[in-house]
Amino acid sequence: MTRQRRFGTAGTAVFLATVLLLALAPPAAAITTLEGYSDLMTEIRSSGGGDPSWGLDNPRLYAELRLKTSPWTDIDTFLKLVAESNNWQDSEETDTYEKTSLLYLKEGHIRFRGSRVEAYLFSRQDRFWLNEPLLGVLDQGWVKDDSYGPRAQGIRLDFWDTYGFQGAAFYSDTSYENEYRGGRVTRDFASDRIVLGSTYARCDYSDFDEVIAFDGEVAVGELVPALRRFGRMTWATEYGRNTSRDPRHPGDEGRNGFKTELRDLKVGPLRFLVSYEDIGEIFYAEQMASGDQKNKNGYSRYYAEAHYRIPTKAINLKGWTYKDSPKEGDDAEEGVKQEWGTEAYLEFVNGFTGKVEYKVYENRDGVWPNLFTEVTGENRLVKLVLQYRIKDIDSDYELTAYGFGVNVNLSDNWKFYARVMNVDELTESRQTAFAQIRYLAWSGAEFFVEYGNSDHSNDFTNDGDFVDHGSSTTTEQVFKAFVRIYY
Repeated sequence: MTRQRRFGTAGTAVFLATVLLLALAPPAAAITTLEGYSDLMTEIRSSGGGDPSWGLDNPRLYAELRLKTSPWTDIDTFLKLVAESNNWQDSEETDTYEKTSLLYLKEGHIRFRGSRVEAYLFSRQDRFWLNEPLLGVLDQGWVKDDSYGPRAQGIRLDFWDTYGFQGAAFYSDTSYENEYRGGRVTRDFASDRIVLGSTYARCDYSDFDEVIAFDGEVAVGELVPALRRFGRMTWATEYGRNTSRDPRHPGDEGRNGFKTELRDLKVGPLRFLVSYEDIGEIFYAEQMASGDQKNKNGYSRYYAEAHYRIPTKAINLKGWTYKDSPKEGDDAEEGVKQEWGTEAYLEFVNGFTGKVEYKVYENRDGVWPNLFTEVTGENRLVKLVLQYRIKDIDSDYELTAYGFGVNVNLSDNWKFYARVMNVDELTESRQTAFAQIRYLAWSGAEFFVEYGNSDHSNDFTNDGDFVDHGSSTTTEQVFKAFVRIYY
């Protein structure tokens, strides 16, 4: 396996020392709090494979300590330390993963705040949002270098009311030795009815990726009196260009990205949103975009959405359609992807709501209809969720999924939660279940027991881990017991 540089050893040590210095030697008026929790988790797991035996497996001790201090009026610090056994780590000696006991920095920051500016020096935190309106040239989830939590470290600056401008900028590095910098600045005009902005993002590695974008939003309905009957009617547009130096793409073609959107459009009881985007073949940069974003490269998209609320009834109707078309190529027509769908949301008496959705997705491999229904009910004692879904209707991959969830307050001290799902395919039927019971009566502590794996049904019948043709996921035969003590 290829080993990577251990994350931020020197930088983390300096950061940790700085925070501890501020925390341990503050002036007398400083406010400092120390809190955290410890938990012990153990599993009893079935051997599986026809073996009826059960055994103790995977005990874990985890402790988390959080230190907060404000040594001066405009400065505060936060530090989260973790001690953990049963943590798989890359061993440089054996080139394998081993179980170890660790004490490490989970996250931390030092914050400086002024009347018009705020700065963070941070480690292992996600502070990369730029509030870009349409294109998203820098993917926040990618930059934070997430592996069971963010690992990037850096500095972030936010400012406002500075000659009418506001914005943010950051600089960070990651465990992959990439250095990121990004920023955004905006200015409002005509009492926030016009907003102009620009976004910049860059990643330095052996070469560099770089994108710059410009955008504007105009509340047309508020600026033009004759159009006020159509609501605020906001028109937003953004244009960007990839200026990266990448030897795989030396030319100037395919570097532009454009998107325009009209929203908040009201025509009687109807509400509309329409948009168009045209993305070059290499617009979304290799080191700054997620896979979903890069899949948009080389495509144009038309999108339209309408909402209708039935008068005097608690019923909302929604319809949408989009079409993705490749910009060029011999198989451009075969590469078209499109979807249309309708949805009804209903509110009943006694806390019940319902949702029915039908959508059809089309690509070069075929037509894939999907029907989804849901009923939920909630009161002070219980919350119920019932779902029914037919996926890929009238295809060789058709399946039917059923989901049931319940959350019950058995008493002031006992809580119960469970999810049960079933999938029927042509050749098999499979099930998964998860349950948890929690006891809260101990002062400063809680105890709970779980059965199954919650990851299999996090999104109920829309969870791809379980509701996918040919999935081998079934109920995981495991009991987990947790004891958590707060201090």
